[in-house]
Amino acid sequence: MAVQSPQDYVDSVLLQVRPQLLDRIHELADRGSPLPEPRELALLLGAGLPAAGPVELDPHFADLGPFYDSAGALHQLGNVTKQALASRRTNETVLAMRTGDGQWLYPAWQFTGDGGIRPALVPVLKALRGLDRWAAGVWLVAAHPDLSGSSPRQALRAGADPATVACLARRDAAALAA
Repeated sequence: MAVQSPQDYVDSVLLQVRPQLLDRIHELADRGSPLPEPRELALLLGAGLPAAGPVELDPHFADLGPFYDSAGALHQLGNVTKQALASRRTNETVLAMRTGDGQWLYPAWQFTGDGGIRPALVPVLKALRGLDRWAAGVWLVAAHPDLSGSSPRQALRAGADPATVACLARRDAAALAA
């Protein structure tokens, strides 16, 4: 994605949101449902945005962000329960890193925007099992020689075979653990 000014980025997002918003508002109006106050709707849309992450985050981890906190991750996963989110962390079907003060952070790029995690990422997360989650996150965003210099995250988004990337993840995780 080309670097844009914040204003250009917002304009681009608004161009994408406007038709969807109009469709939903028409649906609500056609059913006679009350429309939310504009400010309430704006707050709701803003709540879905990731946080920049802790200010004191080590610069080595900057490429992992922006992050959602647990409340944001719950929202991104379709308002699942806290227990369901904890289960996803335990089963390693979501990438979550714990800060020194006990806060969970979830890289925003793993979420699909419609209630899920990018499916291609799940086998790779499982292949990185046993590796510190911060190390797993860094592995996902660092350039990889076996992926033509792309990061595993970039390769997956470009359509790389998840099984191939998971194989690299297993190999590299084993090497890091040795």
